[in-house]
Amino acid sequence: MDKVADDATALLIRARSFIKRGWCRHSAAVDENGVEVHPTSERAVAWCAIGALDAAGIPYLHQREHGWHPAYRRLKDAIGNERLMDFNTRQEAAEPVLAAFDRAIAYRPN
Repeated sequence: MDKVADDATALLIRARSFIKRGWCRHSAAVDENGVEVHPTSERAVAWCAIGALDAAGIPYLHQREHGWHPAYRRLKDAIGNERLMDFNTRQEAAEPVLAAFDRAIAYRPN
């Protein structure tokens, strides 16, 4: 596996760990009172899929400006190329989001 794939896998694993700690919808991240905070805030206790990627080191705005990071693309592929925000929002629990991260982590590009 090349370095880019290894880096993407490491970032996906790190992002998944944020979702495992706490998951939310409708905000990139929230604090213990459910108030929206930046995903990298020390007060964050729950993250959406995009917020978790941001907290792991893949800022969403950077993606829009500089092209999609391989980890982001792998996660989008794992959910059938649906918009990540839409996928996250329609879930009722964290498990489908964690499963999507698991599929993205398991993916081994050629």
